[in-house]
Order: sequence, then C-alpha cells, then structure tokens
Amino acid sequence: MPAVIGRFAPSPTGPLHFGSVVAALASYLEVRSRSGRWLVRIDDLDPPREETGASALILETLEALGLQWDGDVVFQSARSDAYDAALDTLARTGLMFPCACTRRQTGTGPYPGTCRSGVRAGASARALRIRVDDQAITINDAVQGPFAQTLASECGDFIVRRSDGYYAYHLAVVVDDAAQGVNEIVRGVDLLDSTP
Repeated sequence: MPAVIGRFAPSPTGPLHFGSVVAALASYLEVRSRSGRWLVRIDDLDPPREETGASALILETLEALGLQWDGDVVFQSARSDAYDAALDTLARTGLMFPCACTRRQTGTGPYPGTCRSGVRAGASARALRIRVDDQAITINDAVQGPFAQTLASECGDFIVRRSDGYYAYHLAVVVDDAAQGVNEIVRGVDLLDSTP
C-alpha cells in the first residue's frame, strides 16, 4: 500500500475561515491516522485577490491549532517553471488551444467551443483552454460517494491559463499534487463539482 500523502492548500485571500479550518483539521487527522505525510502549500497564484500578510497568518493559525506539517511549505508563486512545462506538454499533445472569448461571449453555461478550431480572424488569443471529450469522469468521494461528471456537456473546455496571464487553479493544483505525490485530498463539498 502506498504511503498516504495529504495536503492543505489555502489561498492567501485573508485569515482562515471556519470551513478552511475544518478541511485542514480533517485532512490532518485523516493523514496522521494512517501514519502519512501532511503537506502545506500556499496557493498564491491570484495576486489581485491576495491579502498582504495572509500567508503568514494562515501558517501561524495552523501552528496555533497544533497542526504540524511535514517538509517545507510550497508557494505556488515560485513554481512558474513547472506550470510552463505542463503547458508545453499540453500544447505538444494537442489538448490545449488558444481562446479569444470573453466571459460575456461564453455565457454561464458550458463553454460552447467557439475557438476549438482556431481563433476567429481579427481576434487575439486571451486564454488557453483544455479540449475535453464527452467521456464521464468518475471519482469516489469518501463522504459523498461516487460522483460523475461529463466535462463536455457540464462545463466545456476549461481554462488553464487565464486572460490576465495567470495560471489557472485547475492547472497548478494538478501539477503540484502530482509533483508532491499527493494521494489524499480533503476539500469542501462546494468544490466537488470542480474535481473531475
């Protein structure tokens, strides 16, 4: 059986709120009950939303709660090279494409695939998206049970680099979890539908 490696990865947008503390504690206890490693990563990829000093406050709060992590704290803002390498790999495989659409153009439903065959004449690429298929992705959540989602019909091609140039959460979190060997993730139920 592989070693259990869990993580807590808050965004430094302010002090930890109650839901984050519950997720951190649940993750910590689950990993420690199985003699695993518990990592802390600061998901600081969205500077406009970050609050000065929030990272330090988050770490102080975890320490005050007696939650001791293993190894160094990883800051996503220091991992641009890894994200660029992942984008290069996605481009070589043909899974990624440039997109010129604005939020107003894509609406609130699944991405309609407007730029899948290329950016329309006169438009400039704003973001990078992943080309998804109509295959259902199923996960087995320990609390919620099996959960399936067909990305093509439920969200469409999703963004991995935003129009403002920042890496998207969906890219960075997967790259970092893979690099750290994370195999146990505790998240709030509000994030279940973004897991596949």
